[in-house]
Amino acid sequence: MWTEEHRDWKGQNFASLKQGDAFPVDFMWGVATASHQIEGGNSNNWSQFEPNSKSQQLSGEACNHWEHRSEDVDRITNLGVSHYRFSIEWSRLVPSPGEWDEEAARWYSDLVDELLAKGVQPMVTLHHFTNPIWWEERGGFERQENLHHWVDFCKRMFALLSDRVEWWCTINEPAVYTTMGYVLGEFPPGARSFKRARTVALNMMRAHAQCYRALKAMNNGARCNIGLVKNINLFDPYRRWNPVHWAQASLLDRMFNRCWIKGVKTGRFKPPSGMRSHFIEGLKGSSDFIGVNYYTHLLATPFMPTKVEIDPLIRPWETRTDFRYPMYAVGLRRAFEMVKDLDLPIIVTENGVADDDDDMRPEHIRRHLQITAEAIADGLDVRGFYHWSLMDNFEWAEGYDQRFGLYHVDFDTQQRTLKDSGKEYQAIVKAHRTPQVVIMAGGLGTRLGKMTKKVPKSLIEVGGKPILTHILNWAQRQGCHNALVLTGHLGEAFEGFTHPGMSVNFHKEPSPLGTGGALWNARNLLEERFILLWGDDLHPIEYKPLLKRHAESDAPFTMTVTQRHDSMNLHHENGYLQTYNKDK
Repeated sequence: MWTEEHRDWKGQNFASLKQGDAFPVDFMWGVATASHQIEGGNSNNWSQFEPNSKSQQLSGEACNHWEHRSEDVDRITNLGVSHYRFSIEWSRLVPSPGEWDEEAARWYSDLVDELLAKGVQPMVTLHHFTNPIWWEERGGFERQENLHHWVDFCKRMFALLSDRVEWWCTINEPAVYTTMGYVLGEFPPGARSFKRARTVALNMMRAHAQCYRALKAMNNGARCNIGLVKNINLFDPYRRWNPVHWAQASLLDRMFNRCWIKGVKTGRFKPPSGMRSHFIEGLKGSSDFIGVNYYTHLLATPFMPTKVEIDPLIRPWETRTDFRYPMYAVGLRRAFEMVKDLDLPIIVTENGVADDDDDMRPEHIRRHLQITAEAIADGLDVRGFYHWSLMDNFEWAEGYDQRFGLYHVDFDTQQRTLKDSGKEYQAIVKAHRTPQVVIMAGGLGTRLGKMTKKVPKSLIEVGGKPILTHILNWAQRQGCHNALVLTGHLGEAFEGFTHPGMSVNFHKEPSPLGTGGALWNARNLLEERFILLWGDDLHPIEYKPLLKRHAESDAPFTMTVTQRHDSMNLHHENGYLQTYNKDK
């Protein structure tokens, strides 16, 4: 038995979310999408099924992201997030057996490069509900002999992108795919068969295990993080005193949640409604992290609705979302507790709400981030949070009727507009993100003699890496993803310099004007707050307490000083600068 906790949110203090001290500096702040829901122009099992879906709405151009990729990357960057989760459309890459679309592959590769150039880390999902039509016609996940086709596709994409992409999701929500497509009939192929559902569930777990082991054996496999994404849908008894309701809730919990989690932990999987478990080779321990998609809880009775359009039961004090299920933020903590025994890092790979007029979403964001922050404070290893979704999109069987985006999309004009909820998420994210680092790298480096005749001092190698790389590595570990390097002497030598996972821009001053002159010349590239560093010094100090001290002091700038040195050219008292003589 378990506790169905509820909270009175009216008196909740969310101040820490805006103060920037609720999450660690390396927390993964993200947004998420799926290919079929935003790209437009796809031809797959879903586009084939849509005329017979509940809404009968066609995905069509969707958000036309395929043509608006760069602008959408700018919108991601505008939110301040450090990570972006997207899926790769298998049907685009392999439109027919044996065919490979190089242009489509290049599109995804370019997307990765654009994200990295903006300091955004990509997270790739290899299966998010859609299959090529030719594969679906061969039986899809109903036939075990079909699995190698998908694994081959995964291997090819991993070979293409794994030199730049660290985070990989194998399969998104296998329980949802199975339940909606083969029990409730809301997803392709629209079946209502527990027998077929058991087969599909078993083969999806086989596919996940095969994919994980295959990718781990490839180049870059050891350094990449590969995991399964599991939707956690909580089930609670409608009447807590009723043993029949408890039995129903427990049964649904085992079928939708526990059997999948147990399979990853033990290597034996008992598919929903199955009578026995099956050993799956390579399944045990087949995740480097567990992705948690969480939206709500459902109240269980033997007569609970089995069609999405029928309103589920809710508690009297709960608020319905546009999707008709309740907003239940405390359940996210219960979802964390459910998966923590896997002893894996936890990433919230999806959390959001259907809210057409955006009056609920800001509070939804605050509540779920508050629950996440509390879980981290209590010792749970939660590494990141991806809001679903970046923008309004095609919501599967619901068509365009449900809006989950931080950006509103006018599907007639493809105009995107940041919502108030997007501004709220943006503010919380930016409060926790380390500001831009500005690195002075224009000096002559005369003290290094001949070493800097042809190489600028910031590119002199120390321990096999340029000094600049060491500086950026430290800044990145402090949560910084945006650097501006001010060059001068031999500035052309920095051309082509990059740093994975960071946006690094360069500005060259035409003549040396000192620190103030270099900053003034680059003033249009400076953020409102920035950390000024020198390109020939590595200062491994913690940025978070420095930023906190700066904010609390309300000073125009804050300087870090050393307390131990043979000679001093700076005098300070009570935390304030008194005198400074650069010539000493």
